[in-house]
Amino acid sequence: MSNNTTDYDVIVCGGGPSGNMAAISAGRAGAKTLVIEKYGFIGGMATSGWLGPISPMHFGDERVIDGIPAEFVDRMRLAGGSTGHLRCTNPHGSGAYLGFYDREHYKWTAIQMLQEAGVDILFHSFVSDVQLEGDTITGVEVTNKSGKRVYTSKVVVDATGDGDVAALAGAEHTVGNDEGVSQPGTLMFDMANVDTEKLKAYMDSHLDNFEWASEMVAVQPFSDRLQQKHFVGQGFLDVVGDALRTGDLYLGRDSILFLTTTHPGLVHFNSTRVAGVDGRSAESLTAGEIDARKQVMSVSEFIIKNIPGFEDAYLAGTGTQIGIRESRHILGEYVITGEDVLYGRKFDDVIARGYFPIDIHNLKGKEGYAGGGVWTDPEDSYDIPMRTLIPRRINGLVMAGRAISATHEAHGSLRTQGGAMGIGHAAGALASQSALRGEQPREVPYAAVEKVLLGQNASLRRDPEKVEREKEAAAAANEAALADGLMVPWPDPHPACERHGIIRRRANRRHVTDDPGAHTCTYTLSGVRTDGSPAGRRAFRRAVARSTTGRGAVGSGR
Repeated sequence: MSNNTTDYDVIVCGGGPSGNMAAISAGRAGAKTLVIEKYGFIGGMATSGWLGPISPMHFGDERVIDGIPAEFVDRMRLAGGSTGHLRCTNPHGSGAYLGFYDREHYKWTAIQMLQEAGVDILFHSFVSDVQLEGDTITGVEVTNKSGKRVYTSKVVVDATGDGDVAALAGAEHTVGNDEGVSQPGTLMFDMANVDTEKLKAYMDSHLDNFEWASEMVAVQPFSDRLQQKHFVGQGFLDVVGDALRTGDLYLGRDSILFLTTTHPGLVHFNSTRVAGVDGRSAESLTAGEIDARKQVMSVSEFIIKNIPGFEDAYLAGTGTQIGIRESRHILGEYVITGEDVLYGRKFDDVIARGYFPIDIHNLKGKEGYAGGGVWTDPEDSYDIPMRTLIPRRINGLVMAGRAISATHEAHGSLRTQGGAMGIGHAAGALASQSALRGEQPREVPYAAVEKVLLGQNASLRRDPEKVEREKEAAAAANEAALADGLMVPWPDPHPACERHGIIRRRANRRHVTDDPGAHTCTYTLSGVRTDGSPAGRRAFRRAVARSTTGRGAVGSGR
């Protein structure tokens, strides 16, 4: 911390992707801001959880997350710590881009931007309680090696991911789906000394064994130090399936998802799955950590023995903690629903844009997206209204990140890192205006928040000219990659996929219509399977609608 004050305009609880953006936004808007983080670095799950890439900030080729999040990625790219967002030549859903980054660059870039914004930073500290006057939060109690200390503020931003601060204040919330079940957790890991050329060759020659396989090409230039063939794969279905049946592999899912990184020979894995872990419970988290680490040891040894390219590889490390996808949804003045996401709905009080498919992992563990899982694209990018950041009844509080007011289905889309960064940017803008105007967050005029966000280059509405430039850049990137031999045309593409560029078929998400305009694959939700027909798609949407009523395992308070 730069000083000993305990009195702030804005206190941001949590320094993850959302909290980082919120603090920078509030600081730049002129609010005296403090960010409190339990680890000794910024980044949350992006760094402590060892996430591989920054999830897309794009809907198709349109970048819908701009402003401070995009600036952050560009700062890392220009410093040689990130590829920037690469375009998948075989898009897996509406967000066709992935941004690889070095975690140490991420931490340092975040600290630099926070300090430049005049934000005070408090590491190694845990928010253990809130200060309340009636239903108004006036500060937070922090526990650390120095003991306990109260920090007061006009507005608190809850960027804890799990809505911990809001829960301490007694905010109404749901947990997970209608039955109170949350998405599974995942412990990420890396493997080093991998022959990625051999791995890529194997993947290309066994495409029928992969749910997804794609090269990635640059749309913007990045450091020569990071240049290599970047690709992603999800599969090894037969070998994994056989090993699970014989008991030779302990793993919570039926496929292995891997990606290249910013370092040659280092491959990232998002391949464990722990069903039933409760991010609100230390006991459940402990059990989840142990199970996830058992999976990591089993699958890493299995990969070395069975997957070409890993003969001389070794486990390079795991996340500091298990990654939690879902827990509390703090009920706000509006609850964004699965239908809002699917139909690409727009709102007058838009503060961020959503884009990602509804991605809900199997709640029971294995077998892809069956048994409560879903993967489906929205018809268009959708708006996230300011009202979803404002908890019901509680004053002095703004929500950020994945714990905003949303149903289980909508959360499946907005929970990704790119989405969380956009929401965090908006939360910081709202919190700063609440503090500086002396008004409660729910009293702040939308126009005041909109002005700050647009002044910080956020994307709130579609710009057709910008979209056209981005499409042209993507087409040029594909052509350049083909010319340079970084990718090769894949045979027999489905006609509906040609609008995405060079593409191969996926084995398990098979196309079910010859209509070039449909581009529909089979997915499931609660036993409802789409078949590519209008009736099938309507049935799917009805299933989503039935599950987006806002009901759930309701909790509140201390």
